[in-house]
Amino acid sequence: MSRCMHIQAEEGFSLIELLVAVAILSLAAVTLLEHQTQAIGITSAVERRALASIVAENRMAIALGHTAAPQPGTQTGIEEQMGVAFQWRQVVRASADGDLSVVLISVSEGAEAQQLASLTGFRKAD
Repeated sequence: MSRCMHIQAEEGFSLIELLVAVAILSLAAVTLLEHQTQAIGITSAVERRALASIVAENRMAIALGHTAAPQPGTQTGIEEQMGVAFQWRQVVRASADGDLSVVLISVSEGAEAQQLASLTGFRKAD
């Protein structure tokens, strides 16, 4: 009697197949992490711009809220919002016809930094 040996193929994945699958998943994970890092950076920039807009609105409310019209000229200062110091600049000048005062407010995060927010307001001149 001859004995026949039957070799059964085992079911499952080979080591090579598993390594390829892990490599593909790793590439996908790295791509997702890069996109997440970009999203965090963009969110931070949007937050800075929103805070700078608040500073600009506060300065405009102060400039236009007084009973006396703001004096022509330039003023600068620093205002803090949520722990971040913003440099603001206020320029007041007469309009072309002289009936209005034009108030220009610009805000940046530092003295040499890019402007993050700006507002223009008008008020009847005294």
